[in-house]
Parts: sequence; structure tokens; C-alpha cells
Amino acid sequence: MTFLADKPSVELLVIFIPNFLSYPEGKLTFDLISFLIYIVPRLYIFIAFGDFFYEDFRISSVYVFTRKDNRVRWFIDKLFQISKDLVFYFVIITVTVVIAALVNNLPVLSVQHFLLVCTVSVVLNVIVILIVILLTNILSLYIMNAEVSLFITLLVYTFMYFPAFIKLSDSLQHLLIKINPVLQAVLVWHNDGFLQKYLKPLDAPVIPGFNFYWSLLILGMYLVLIILAGIKMIKTVEIIDRK
Repeated sequence: MTFLADKPSVELLVIFIPNFLSYPEGKLTFDLISFLIYIVPRLYIFIAFGDFFYEDFRISSVYVFTRKDNRVRWFIDKLFQISKDLVFYFVIITVTVVIAALVNNLPVLSVQHFLLVCTVSVVLNVIVILIVILLTNILSLYIMNAEVSLFITLLVYTFMYFPAFIKLSDSLQHLLIKINPVLQAVLVWHNDGFLQKYLKPLDAPVIPGFNFYWSLLILGMYLVLIILAGIKMIKTVEIIDRK
């Protein structure tokens, strides 16, 4: 990412630091440093919330599961708790990047675009991670083991990064990225006008039709499906009957 020095700004740093993966140019494209910067904060939050449901059920399962009318409400409450924590987490990451940029005397080129970049970054990251965390927790209720569910989910999560590393035909590559939930937060591949203002001078590759509204639509669909699956699981699972 050394080419960032050519057109420095606070907005550009927010676009790149928390949301950058190299677009695959050769048969195999893998930048370890960039990938670690991208993945480590997300892995931390997965581990922190991997047993968010299961631990509570394990401690108070009789209370939760002997009151059938409270199950869905309990699930929604936990969903909002996770969502608030995730928003706070990614706001802190964004604020940290902004402070680092300002300390290094980088300018804000447009207040409007700065706010848009920060908002889009937080919103997309929160929804992506929320989907994965919900999947992990729902799976933990099904198999009654938080560690195993986290391991399985992380395997699936890691596998879903392959369109970011393995070069395919452009049409297939674009399709796989555009429907892939874990790659929706890679802002450098989006073609929104307020992002392209900063990315186009860098000649960064973008995906046609891959914009914030598309990502919001795709992630919204995945989120609704996982919430419905979670509600169904909460209504039917009987933890008190399991060891």
C-alpha cells in the first residue's frame, strides 16, 4: 500500500486500512501483511462473541427454555446487544485510524465524503461480522459445543476468501465476490462515486455494479435468513434435555 503516499488523505486511509484486500491479478495473489491487517481485528471479535448465546444458555437454560413465550424476545435482545457492541467496536477502529491520519497531518478533502466513508465502513463491517457471529452461535446451540462451532465457522469463513486470492475469469470473479458475504466490506473494490473520487487516481481495480447499496442488499438478505434460522432454532431447541 505504499502508493497511498501519492494521494494522502484521511478518507483514503479509512478506505484502505480496515477494508483493504488486493484484487487477484495473477493465478494466486496473497499479501500476508494486508491480509493480517484485515483479518486479525475480525478474528478477535469472532472469538470474543463465539459463545455469546451458548454461555448464557448454559448458565440459565432452565430460565430461558421453560418460558416458551420468552425465547424469541430473548434472541432479539441478544441480537441487539451484539449489534451495539459491534458498532462500538468498529467505530473505535475507525476513530483510531482517523486519529492516526490527523496526527500525521493528513487532510480531510471533503467532510461529506469523509462522513460517508466512515459510515459505509462501519455499517458494512458490522453486518458482515454480525452474520458470522450469529452463524457461530446458532451452530453452537445445535451441536452444544461453542469451541467446535467456532472452529467450523472459521473454516467456512476462511474458505470464503478464496475469490480474493485465486484468479478466475473476470465475470466469474466478479460474481463470486458480489454474492460473497465476507467480501462485502472490501471498500477498494466498490465503484461508488464518493469512493472512486479517491480510488480512481490510484488506478485501483473495481468491480462493476459493486456498490454500497448492492452490498447492503446482499448482506440484508443473508442477515434475514440467519435471523429466521436463529428464531427457529430458539423455538425448537431443548438444551435442558442435553448434556
